[in-house]
Amino acid sequence: MLMPGKRGLVALLALLGVGAAAFAVFGGGAPHAQSSAPRGKALVPVSIAGVPVNNPDKPPSDVAQAGGVLGYALDLGGFQRELEQAGFAFQGLRGFPRTAACMLALSSGQVEVAITGDSPAVLSRARGDKHRAIYLSLPTTETWIVARKGGPRTLAELPGKKVGTYFGSTFDYYFRAATAQLGIEGIDYAQLAPSAALPALQNDSLDAFLTTSTNAALWRSKYGLPVIAKLSEVDAKYRGIQIVSAREDFLAANPGFPAAYFRGLQTAIEAIRKDPEAFFAWEADVTGMPLEIVKVGSPLPLADTPIPPESVAALEEQLAFRLKTGVANAPFDVRGWVVEPAHE
Repeated sequence: MLMPGKRGLVALLALLGVGAAAFAVFGGGAPHAQSSAPRGKALVPVSIAGVPVNNPDKPPSDVAQAGGVLGYALDLGGFQRELEQAGFAFQGLRGFPRTAACMLALSSGQVEVAITGDSPAVLSRARGDKHRAIYLSLPTTETWIVARKGGPRTLAELPGKKVGTYFGSTFDYYFRAATAQLGIEGIDYAQLAPSAALPALQNDSLDAFLTTSTNAALWRSKYGLPVIAKLSEVDAKYRGIQIVSAREDFLAANPGFPAAYFRGLQTAIEAIRKDPEAFFAWEADVTGMPLEIVKVGSPLPLADTPIPPESVAALEEQLAFRLKTGVANAPFDVRGWVVEPAHE
């Protein structure tokens, strides 16, 4: 179980956890506000699943600290306070190696909430998994294509080349949509994690890899690997969305949770708007990334609503593409899936 940390305890296994089987405890953060739950009524426990990141320059530790906007809200203490005031007890962040595993943890009842990219949540719901989207970021997540040295120089040179990806991932979706728009075919795909992709690019056994802007910028800076494309430059709509999903049964029993979750995030959103440089410095400390590279992968801008209309429209387009290409199992009503603020 994790509890929120002090600024001095910003820890290694950041965005959402410590590994598939373990999670740790740490104390601190801002003081808890008095709960608004009825006196004598137990707080409802809430655990969150997500993919961890780490700072490789710090000693190993079993203390976990989320990254991104949620991590900042936890570090400031506002997230925990807002949940407690609404009658919920934050139990911690459970880490999994992939966002698809986070959705499985959600569906199996291991956690109440999961944070993922857009594609895993959409495909999970299309399989009939019983969850709803309580928070959508604005479309800000970039997909960059990094290549081996002396390899392909543009997207047009990728036919016949081996491109690494996580099948069904957010990056996989946007790349396939972009290449379909450009009429590029004949690419040889390989299922690879970033940890395997980097040495494969370095020894010329892989031609290109789809990854985050942060990861690609780091590999370019540290290893001299070229970035050959940024999908948002093909079309601005090829930017990903973070989705926070919660189990339907949990929401049925706790209809006030989506609003409490967003109020918790807003404590960090307000702080970031007042002092974005402080947030970037904190994120650099959590991840071990150079400050200039952290800014490349910035989640800004941040919306004033948990369900931005442009994000809903983007998810509808994604589902349509996934159905057309046979990746999604079945259609569903995206607008009925998201929890609009007025319906909380």
